[in-house]
Amino acid sequence: MSASTAHVHSHHASADHEEIITSVRQALHQDGKGLAIRPEIVDELAVHACVVLADVIAAVEDGGPLDVIAPGGGGWPRPGMDWAQLLRAGTTLFEVLLPIALRELAPPDDAAVTRISVLLHQGITARVVRDPLARPVPPSDLILASRRDERRRMTRELHDQVLHGMGLAMQSLDLHRYHVETSPVLARAKVDRAIGLLRQVMSTLQQFSVELRRSVEPGGLERALRSYLAAHVEPSVNVVIRTRGDLTSLPTDVNEEVYLIVREAVRNAVRHASPSRLHITVEVSGGTVRATVADDGVGFDPDVSPAGGGLASMQERAMLLRGQFTWSSVPGVGTRVELRVPLAGGAQ
Repeated sequence: MSASTAHVHSHHASADHEEIITSVRQALHQDGKGLAIRPEIVDELAVHACVVLADVIAAVEDGGPLDVIAPGGGGWPRPGMDWAQLLRAGTTLFEVLLPIALRELAPPDDAAVTRISVLLHQGITARVVRDPLARPVPPSDLILASRRDERRRMTRELHDQVLHGMGLAMQSLDLHRYHVETSPVLARAKVDRAIGLLRQVMSTLQQFSVELRRSVEPGGLERALRSYLAAHVEPSVNVVIRTRGDLTSLPTDVNEEVYLIVREAVRNAVRHASPSRLHITVEVSGGTVRATVADDGVGFDPDVSPAGGGLASMQERAMLLRGQFTWSSVPGVGTRVELRVPLAGGAQ
């Protein structure tokens, strides 16, 4: 790069920097609340926006992939930020940066426009839209920590499915505005894509809403399990659920953890085993609650595929309850998991 070219790039970068900072502040202050009431967040977002734009311009000019190093140890996201605020921050930066990037890079065709848009999305996701619950919090209570892990799982799925889908929909709508006057057909395609993405997001949110409402209340374990099975197991699978004893006597903590363990066992069977039959039993007797989930699916060889993933999670939950968790599987025959938890004052 010649000295004169470097000077021109330096001048543009300075002008872009000021424009980005002004635009980010104006966009966040439009609502007069939320992120805008925290000046440190506005300033940090403006800095991240400038870095993302520089990364995208470098990637386009070099013809290579986006080389983004997410900030580490910089306190971002700020404590207290939820996924909705991160979405707001990410979409704001995309709206601000896209027209500036297109102006600076002057893409020659639609393929180049799309690449710039994708690079922006990747850069903003890596630097700004990150899981606010990623930092480990030392738990003072193991059961509470288990509940937090479950909430983290749901937050990650919200991030991966809802946040990502809405970000892509916003990207398509922004591209629609860019193409609407020059290419109506392409603009219409972008709107149709955005509509499809938003429908997927709505469906995901509805599933999460059902799952959240299914939180186990005292005495509601059987009802919660039947509700989950009805919503998540295909009608082609023969499901049998049997309960024995007084499930209403189970403590709230035990209720919740037993539900989560059985739910995970069912989820594993449905997702990975392709069963035709699924049998669930929950029994309370002799100061102990026992639960089993058995399927006739593909099974696996424990020597080839050791226990991990969902099985490890279920075992950890059982240990928190001072219980025992066992499992067995035979290829072509199926898998069976069994939980045994002593109740207060019961036999262990």
